[in-house]
Amino acid sequence: MADNYVKLRREARKSKITLSPPVFDWSGSRALVRPSVELRDDFRVNLSSRREEYVAADVRAFFHSIYTHAIPWAIYGKEFAKRNRGLVHYGNLIDLLCRNAQDGQTLGLPVGPDTSRLIAEVVASALDVHVQKRLNIGERDASRYIDDYTLSSPEGANGEELLAVLRQSTAAFELDLNNEKSAIYPTSHRQNSGWQQAAREYLPRTSRPHGGIATSALQHFLYQLGRLCVAHPDINVEKYGLQHARSALVAADDWDALQFSLINAYRRNPSLVSLLVEACLLRQNAHRDVQVETLKELIENRVPVLARANRTGEIIWLLFLAIRLDLTLSARKLTPLFTIENAFVALLVVQLDARGLVQGTVSRALWDLSLTTDGLRSSMWLYAYEAFIQGLLPGVNGDFITQDPYFSLLRAKDVHFLEISRGYTSIALTLRGLRSDNQGLQRLREAIEDENFDDLQDLDNDDDEDSDIY
Repeated sequence: MADNYVKLRREARKSKITLSPPVFDWSGSRALVRPSVELRDDFRVNLSSRREEYVAADVRAFFHSIYTHAIPWAIYGKEFAKRNRGLVHYGNLIDLLCRNAQDGQTLGLPVGPDTSRLIAEVVASALDVHVQKRLNIGERDASRYIDDYTLSSPEGANGEELLAVLRQSTAAFELDLNNEKSAIYPTSHRQNSGWQQAAREYLPRTSRPHGGIATSALQHFLYQLGRLCVAHPDINVEKYGLQHARSALVAADDWDALQFSLINAYRRNPSLVSLLVEACLLRQNAHRDVQVETLKELIENRVPVLARANRTGEIIWLLFLAIRLDLTLSARKLTPLFTIENAFVALLVVQLDARGLVQGTVSRALWDLSLTTDGLRSSMWLYAYEAFIQGLLPGVNGDFITQDPYFSLLRAKDVHFLEISRGYTSIALTLRGLRSDNQGLQRLREAIEDENFDDLQDLDNDDDEDSDIY
C-alpha cells in the first residue's frame, strides 16, 4: 500500500463526484483525513435549488461486502484483471493480502484500518466512473460520500431510472444497494442542514474565574441537545453534541449529576460508550472525583447483559474503563465472558486479573486453547501473542511464539499491540489532537468545495502548537 500509494491515490481520484477523496495527513491522528458528512448535506441543499428530484442511496454493508477481486478490477479494468492474475501487478497483490488478512475469504475488508479506507475509495471511484459514463453526469449532478450516493439527471431521467443504473453499476463490482436506504426525494424535501451549528450554539461556556462550568449551563445544553435529537431521530445528534462538549464536561462544577446523565445517555445510545469512558478518565485525571462505585456497579450489572447479546464492543470499552480506574470486579459477574471467543475481551480480562482487580477465579480454559502455533493463525492470535509477552499468563511456555517464523520476529523487536496507559491523560492533549484533525478536515472541505485537489497531496502540521486553543 505504501509503495503504491501515489498510484492508488490517482485511481481513487478518477471520480468526479466523490466527497471523500484520500488525502494523506502527516500531522493527524490517522493516515487519511476523515471525510465530512456536512459536504453531503451541503451538496443536497445546492442540488435542491436546481433540480426537481434526486435519488439518495447507499451500498449495503460497504466495507463488509467489497469483493477483493474487485480491487484489481477497479485499478486495471475487469477484462485486463481476469487475463492478468500475476502478482507482478500490485492490484492483484493487494487482493491476495486482503484475503490473507481474513482467513482467505474474498468478501469484505478489515474494518478500521486506513488501508481499508483507501482500498474502498479506489473501488468506489471506479464505480463512480461507471455510473458517470452510464448517466452522463458530473460533479454538479451527483455526489458520493463514502458509500452514500446522491444522484440527479441533467437530462430529465426519473428517479427509478437513476436507481436502476446505480444497481447495475454496483452489481458490476459484486456490490448491492441497500433498498431500505434507497429513495427518491422531491427537492422540496427539508434537508438536514444546520443541526450541527444548532448543537454547537448551546455549548456551555465558562464565565467564572476558576474556569468551571455552571450546572445550569450544562443542564440547558443537555436539554436543547435532547430537543435536537427528537427533531432529527435518524442522525446521531447526541454523539455529535457531546463530543463537542468534551472540555465543558470535564470542567463541570457538579460532576456527580453529570455522571448520572452521561450513563443514562449511554443506555439510550450505545454508541456513546467511548465518550462516557473518555469523559470519566479525563475527569478523574483532572479532579479525582469520579464516582467509581457507581461505575463499578454499572459495569458489573451491564457486562452479563452485553455478553448475552454478544455486544463485545461495549464490553471492551467498559473493561478498559475498569482497568484504568482500578475497579475491582466480581469474577461471578464476569463469568459470561469466559465462554466468549474474542481476543480483546480475553486480553482485557487477564489484564484485570493480573492487576488483582478480579475478586474470584478467572477461567481461561477456552482462551488458552489458542496458545499454540495454530492459535497464532486463529481469531485469537492477539490474545495468544499479547497476553504472553505482557507476562499475563504465568507458567505458560512461550515456545509457540519464539519458534514461529513470523511472531518470533515481532517478539524479537518487542512489538506490542496494546498499551493500557496510553491516551485520555489530559483534556489539553486530547483537544490538541482534535484540533489538528479538524484543521485537516477544514482544508479538505475547502478543496472539495473549490474543486481543487492540487494543494492537498499531503497535509503538514504548520500550526503554532503553543497557541491557546482552550
